[in-house]
Amino acid sequence: MRILVDLGTHVAGDPQITQVEKVPPRGADGATPINGKYIIPVPSGMDFRVDSNDYVLNAGIVDGGDVASITYAHLLAAYPMFGHVYLNPLLTADHVGELDLTATWKDTSSTPPNPPTYFPTRAQTGRATGLPQAGQMPTHTAVLAQNNTLLTPRPGVLVSDNIDISTATGGVGADEFMLYWVLYDFDVSDDVAADFGVLAGTNTPAIRDVLETDPEPTGFTAYLSTDDGVNWCPAGLLEPLPYAEKSTEFRVAFVNTSSTRRYLASFGVLF
Repeated sequence: MRILVDLGTHVAGDPQITQVEKVPPRGADGATPINGKYIIPVPSGMDFRVDSNDYVLNAGIVDGGDVASITYAHLLAAYPMFGHVYLNPLLTADHVGELDLTATWKDTSSTPPNPPTYFPTRAQTGRATGLPQAGQMPTHTAVLAQNNTLLTPRPGVLVSDNIDISTATGGVGADEFMLYWVLYDFDVSDDVAADFGVLAGTNTPAIRDVLETDPEPTGFTAYLSTDDGVNWCPAGLLEPLPYAEKSTEFRVAFVNTSSTRRYLASFGVLF
């Protein structure tokens, strides 16, 4: 199941749900034109009723009763060993503000004896609240493809802010986490208007198709840190990640060493 939302009303501040549909097959066979719309994904097998009373934002914010929050509530209910969930559906400028675009990711894969390598953020997203022209295009935050033209290739990197969970956990913190995220691919056809040549008489608009894709493609890895990025642990999709000690904060990082840009639609952490 996935929820389609009108982009025009989103920009106007009151996004309207236009359609709820089954998730199509992965790849080109499931390509869906998405011009003027965006998707709120629902975890597999966690369908729920959506009607005219449901909404995407309440006065511009995700308030817990919105459809994105409901999807994560269903996800949390499916894993009763966890009591809380942090979600970032990447819908608004406030959600962009929960990303740290000045952060670096520490790569220790070459150590020892070599020192670690610190890679800067390489991603695309919107502008956080408080910045000029603040705003966000849902489903279009992306972890860039690796840049192999440098002496040391630079992966795509996107790091969250340091997320404080002390209030949610009563100041105790948590020692087990589980990451969830959703990726999409996009394919855009050419906008053609020709009066001569082999395409004479052709007038076709550019169509942007969204494609379901593997959430863990080759070269794409998620990480979690409970010590402000000093150390990073790789995290599989919906795989519990235990720690020896409790922590009241965490960061999430997504790293892309492939040649393909990876579009991140939403992510969350159960704890």
